[in-house]
Amino acid sequence: MEFFRLKYDYHNAKVFLKSMARNQDNGHLYSPLGRISPRALQQAHRDGRYDALPKAFAAALREAEDSLSRTGDPRLAEFLLDQAYIGEMKTVSGATGSPLLMGYAAFFADVLNLRALVRMLKSGVKPEQAGQVLNPCGQVSREAILAAYPDAAAVLELYRSTKLAPALAEAEQAARGDGFAPFETRCRAMLEDYMADARYVGFGEEVLIRYLCSVEAEPGKAGQ
Repeated sequence: MEFFRLKYDYHNAKVFLKSMARNQDNGHLYSPLGRISPRALQQAHRDGRYDALPKAFAAALREAEDSLSRTGDPRLAEFLLDQAYIGEMKTVSGATGSPLLMGYAAFFADVLNLRALVRMLKSGVKPEQAGQVLNPCGQVSREAILAAYPDAAAVLELYRSTKLAPALAEAEQAARGDGFAPFETRCRAMLEDYMADARYVGFGEEVLIRYLCSVEAEPGKAGQ
């Protein structure tokens, strides 16, 4: 299912850009599970020909490469790739008509935005730079976030009525510099729980999607 393969394409793109930025070989970090092979990704860059890649992915990769070339900052390139990833998730989930997948895409958008915001608040990123890394696909609008930023309390309060409310204590600690790992762990667990909730549906697409998600998440099974 294409929805579950998207993340591996964008994972591989991040590995590729980090390899470029650090001038090192990270070949062991590539995944073979995406729509595009790591070799095809590398060849597209080498030849300057991106027409063999999915259109949205190719555009995102070129924009991220350009950003890395201009700024030398792989983090900004990663944020750009995350924006494109969410955009493709929204498109693909919308094409399926599945409320479960569409809801997951919107929730994931909120997770990525909150993770980015925590990092920016911790690092003191200026408001004019914040707009470059936020995606517009979440439940909390980008406009509302930018109006509140860089007031940490106001930013986090925007998520009080969302599914991310249980993670706000860890988010506040991470924004203060008290450790990012607990917040990351909570976000991952909440994303897994979102799909796991489909177990309460006795029949229908949710059961199949949850099964595919659980298999995809288990090392050694996703490629079978």
